[in-house]
Amino acid sequence: MRSRPLAALASVALMGMSLLLLLPDCASACSCMGVPIQRYISSSDAVFSGKVVEIDRPSTIEDPETVTFRVIESWKGPGGDKLEVKTPVSGASCGYHFEEGQDYLVYAYGKGEPFETDICSGTTHLSKADEDLALLGSGEKPKDGGYDLTDTSGVVSVRAMVGLAGLVMVASLVVVVRLVRTD
Repeated sequence: MRSRPLAALASVALMGMSLLLLLPDCASACSCMGVPIQRYISSSDAVFSGKVVEIDRPSTIEDPETVTFRVIESWKGPGGDKLEVKTPVSGASCGYHFEEGQDYLVYAYGKGEPFETDICSGTTHLSKADEDLALLGSGEKPKDGGYDLTDTSGVVSVRAMVGLAGLVMVASLVVVVRLVRTD
């Protein structure tokens, strides 16, 4: 008899943890007002699309992480096939969260490599950059073809995580319903 309330409690706890996976990261000290794309372009020293091939994470949160990109296309700045960009580690200090193996449109600033970027620079996942890409038009491809890397990052996609969280929630709900009906 005692195991049923514990099982119900465990199911509710699992459902709660699954909901936490689905919530966005809302806690951020940065506030970026809507800036026109033209302003991102004019205020950036480098504008390029690229695949993240390496992220060098620092040992302390005060130091920025260095993200290495394989350049897909470049509109402004150096025209090499690889570029490094630094960004603060945490979102609270306005750092942009990059994931290895993913493609991004990067608006970066600075005198040269490594450039810098943050969440207010206009940088975005390439799949969400249609409006930017339409305004930017055709860029330059790297001279040596640079974009033929195979994704070996092993990163789990957001869809997979949401699907897993959904399955855990459904399983938890089924357990709770069965426990309630048998009482």
